[in-house]
Amino acid sequence: MATSEHKFSIDELIQALLRAQGIHEGHWALNVEFLATGTAANAPAGPGKTLPALLVSVNSATLVRTEGTVHGAIDAAVVNPRKRAVEARPARARKPHTSTLQ
Repeated sequence: MATSEHKFSIDELIQALLRAQGIHEGHWALNVEFLATGTAANAPAGPGKTLPALLVSVNSATLVRTEGTVHGAIDAAVVNPRKRAVEARPARARKPHTSTLQ
């Protein structure tokens, strides 16, 4: 049976994004943009009473190229190395074929 959810660490998410974008070099980190909105929420103490509240949502996530010394940065060359070009093999010389027609 297929799993209905998949949980990723921040490092795993950065690695997946680097592979998806075809990035093979540099150190990269994840920048998450949040959007905060003031609102009112029902108080747990009693019905009809509201309290000021803050609603925070994730607006976007961005891959950001960083210096290699930044904590949490992932080296794209390590997690998504370029594929080596397959070296062309030299053509084999064919053995001379002697005809035995009689």
